[in-house]
Amino acid sequence: MDSHKGDEIELQALISLIDEPDYVSFTKVKEQIFNIGPPAVPLLESAWENTFDVNVQRRIEDIIHNIQFNQLHFDLVKWAHFKDTDLLEGFVLFTKYQYPSMNIDLLKEQIGKLKKDIWIELNESLTPLEKVKVLNHIFYDHYKFRLPEKQEADVRYLFLNNLMETRMGYSISLGILYTVIAQSLGMPIKGLLLPGERYFMAWIESDPLGADRVKFCINPENKGGIFTKEELIVLLKKLKFPTQENYFVPLKPNYIIEKMFEMLAYLYSAAGDTSKQDELLRLKDACSD
Repeated sequence: MDSHKGDEIELQALISLIDEPDYVSFTKVKEQIFNIGPPAVPLLESAWENTFDVNVQRRIEDIIHNIQFNQLHFDLVKWAHFKDTDLLEGFVLFTKYQYPSMNIDLLKEQIGKLKKDIWIELNESLTPLEKVKVLNHIFYDHYKFRLPEKQEADVRYLFLNNLMETRMGYSISLGILYTVIAQSLGMPIKGLLLPGERYFMAWIESDPLGADRVKFCINPENKGGIFTKEELIVLLKKLKFPTQENYFVPLKPNYIIEKMFEMLAYLYSAAGDTSKQDELLRLKDACSD
């Protein structure tokens, strides 16, 4: 008997004990299954489908969630501490909190098609402004990415898979996808965070001393509307916000995903669901430097 088959038989034996009435004994079984990690999930899901005992189903759901949460926390820590952190990977990991079994390959295939459709319309003779106008046309006019039709607090508007499926999302979700696409096409577009937690983008160039300089800003809420930095400062003053230079400092990818977990926690709380707050705080902290 090979070791894999032996491990599977051992796991099946442990799963058969999930209905153990003695809580102390069940806790030991649960810990042993948890220690096996993600490879245990498919057999646990099969066991869930093949039982009509609601208590057993609830126990299985709890074990699966704990395994997937632990793996997600590990993956986020690993992602956040990599050099040149990939923003798309962070967005995928964020989405996995709600959809741990989503088809990531299909998602990346959809994003790849969007990128290709924009790339076909670009050429090296275009100015930065012209390149952004091409991106805006394909992203907003052809693919019709947009804000939700109603102003409502709904967590689904944060997640990448829902964004790709419905073409609707909050400004931060639209902005992150826009940033990912732009960077994959070689455009130096990065995220900014304005007062009120408003996600903007900016075309960033280096000055002669190597410091970042904002060439122009892009509003994901307004079909990629373009503003100069000076116009944005005037607008902030009119809205009585203090103008701070750190508004125009590009955000690190891990900080962007931290803000996503923070917003997700807020939306759940606003909907009256406080059960996920501790988990989301841990995942937010996992993204920290």
